[in-house]
Amino acid sequence: MKTLRRLLLTSFLVIALPICNGWIVAQQPSASAIRIVKLNLIVTDRSHHSLDDLTKDEIHVFEDKSPQAISIFTKDERPVNYVVAVDRSGSLKNFLPPVLEAAKLLISGNKETDETMLISFVSSEKINTLQDFTSDKSQLLDKLKNLRIEMGQSAVIDAIYIAFETAAKRKPADTSIRRAVVIISDGEDRASYYNTDALIKLLRARDVQVFVIGIVTQLDESHGFIRGSPRQAAETLLSRVALETGGRVFFPQDVNQLTQAIAEIIHDLHAQYIVGYETNDNANNERFRRIEVKIESPRREKLIAITRPGYLINPPDLDGKQKRRPSN
Repeated sequence: MKTLRRLLLTSFLVIALPICNGWIVAQQPSASAIRIVKLNLIVTDRSHHSLDDLTKDEIHVFEDKSPQAISIFTKDERPVNYVVAVDRSGSLKNFLPPVLEAAKLLISGNKETDETMLISFVSSEKINTLQDFTSDKSQLLDKLKNLRIEMGQSAVIDAIYIAFETAAKRKPADTSIRRAVVIISDGEDRASYYNTDALIKLLRARDVQVFVIGIVTQLDESHGFIRGSPRQAAETLLSRVALETGGRVFFPQDVNQLTQAIAEIIHDLHAQYIVGYETNDNANNERFRRIEVKIESPRREKLIAITRPGYLINPPDLDGKQKRRPSN
């Protein structure tokens, strides 16, 4: 079985993405200096259930705190190509059976036009491809049977980095599909080559949503004098990853909550909103433009808008020589 990390770190592809951050599509600068921004939007209620009956008038978009006039509003039901990354390190040994059942449920929810890639991970040198992208559910489900717990220093950041990058490189010029990653892990990183800053830089530069299931119930909650607890650190990392990509994070406390989380992810992979607006373009500006979406409706209780927190005017090229390579 090939090691995904070794494959990716030795044969990088240089890709020219027509898509900026957060399913944010930026047209090339023109004489009118107008940029069209499109973003994916998930809206949930207080029970964290996604809603499908929003109207344009209920949505308010702000870029760098300035209100924007929404010119595009539609449902996004494109086929999805996504990577499932399953943590099989020793800390998950008591949870592997329900985790595998959750992964099976997720894959079973695929539509005929969806394609899924399956990887597993322990340490940086054990990030393995179980199944490349395929629409064959039976093939994917069969490969899940090979998952076994293995001891080692878990590299959660590396696994997210590589899964994210792999999804981003999936048919990069094809705007008729959506790309995503689903991570199932306890989030306790012990020995990654990449650090959090490098990961966040990648997350902001590519158009991929990350959905996270954090199995953190057995992590130590004891706080040190200076540092927080391992559980707090894991929750912070996993929440940040979801936030930066406009995805969602779940921390199930039992099997029922795990099943509910999978049901929400299946829904969100296949049904979201696309919201678009025009903004002044400045192609020479490399800064991060912040976006906030608010939902205001007199007929509803408070709703939560989930989208990327912003986009880079000129996303950096993070391929090849800018990457740190692991020592052999």
